Amino acid sequence: MGQQGVERFSKLYFWLKKYVDFCYKRFYKVRYINKSKELNTLAGIFVSNHQNASMDPLAILTSFTWQPVFLARADIFNKKPIARILRFLKILPVYRIRDGFDQLSNNQEIFDQTFQVFENGSSIVLFPEGTHSGKKQVQNLKKGVARIAFSYRHNNSKKNEIKIIPIGLNYESYHDPGSQLIINFGEPLSISAYDSAYAENPAKAVNSAVYELKNQLQNLSLHIKNDDIYPVADFIAHLYFEKAKVQNQKPGEILSIQKKLITNVETLFDNSPEEFEKISNHADRFMKHLGKFNIKQQYLEILFIKNRTLHILWQSLLLMTSLPLYIYAFINNIIPVLLIRKVTRMITDTQFKSSVLFVGSILVAPVIHLIQAAAVAILLSSLKWGLVYLLSLPLSYWFKLKWERLFKRWKNSIKLMRRFKNIREDFLLLKEFISF
Repeated sequence: MGQQGVERFSKLYFWLKKYVDFCYKRFYKVRYINKSKELNTLAGIFVSNHQNASMDPLAILTSFTWQPVFLARADIFNKKPIARILRFLKILPVYRIRDGFDQLSNNQEIFDQTFQVFENGSSIVLFPEGTHSGKKQVQNLKKGVARIAFSYRHNNSKKNEIKIIPIGLNYESYHDPGSQLIINFGEPLSISAYDSAYAENPAKAVNSAVYELKNQLQNLSLHIKNDDIYPVADFIAHLYFEKAKVQNQKPGEILSIQKKLITNVETLFDNSPEEFEKISNHADRFMKHLGKFNIKQQYLEILFIKNRTLHILWQSLLLMTSLPLYIYAFINNIIPVLLIRKVTRMITDTQFKSSVLFVGSILVAPVIHLIQAAAVAILLSSLKWGLVYLLSLPLSYWFKLKWERLFKRWKNSIKLMRRFKNIREDFLLLKEFISF
């Protein structure tokens, strides 16, 4: 299949990854829980919940200086040019029944290549849910991850050691540049712990490992298992996040309390229907007011700031003094912005929105910047000014994203203060509910 050598170190990949790492950690404000240096050199299987399309694998890729191999569904490899690019990016196909029964036998070759990755001291990354959901909810896991682990463990008489490392991805906002992403690393699951169970009943051992892995992913991420309470629990967990941002809490504390709040809502739903209905009505009314006044949920931190007027005045001053720079950034980045926006509107799966914006920002925008800089150098007959202009373009592009996020926070803060009387009762009750 022409995919040998994917486990080898690549210098070109190394430098490309440096660039992607730098950009990704400016697109999101990434914060880690239980990240250790040992994981960087551990040859194992890293698995994660899957909510945000291509931004999920990038979140894991940019966590370390490594070069892991990813497994992805086989249908994206159908076109040869795309397949070559994917192989350069260290992505291997995994075949499913929907790809055809005759294709399933190709998985053995893929398994053999993952074994070579482990032997080379590298890791693989996969998303056992098999699809991204766009919800704070861990779906049922496919058994492929456990089968790879057990196959490698029992591949020969020496019994290879292999561990599965679970990861929880927790986004403040999927699509908003500058929002927070909390990456939570769990305790490695050692496959050797299932040796006796595997010797007795391999299928049962696989099921047990998958069950344990699913539990760990649920513990490492925000998991709202009941669809009946999802909107309320999701909103309350996010409202606490807005409070935590103002208090500058550590990511572990934020995630822990958010999970407690979700559990509290679930408990009310199961044991105190009247109390749940009260909380639900207030949350629902609050959300309806936000929708009516076009106020975004990711900009509610002003509600938890003591001196709101002073804060808004400070934001106003920052926006006004930096407005000339924004105008420069807006004008000189209008072409890549419009192109990216056009492509984004063509995407039917909204979870790819942030992926298109990010990829466009790091690939499309630089190409257009080069063309613009070349045009300036020719028009001014000056290579020096062409280079100066070229250097200003990526800086202005990322400044534009930051300025627009600040502007959105400022605009939504003003809307909230103007409409506070409409949400005051609901907010105060929910504020009390999320108090810890």
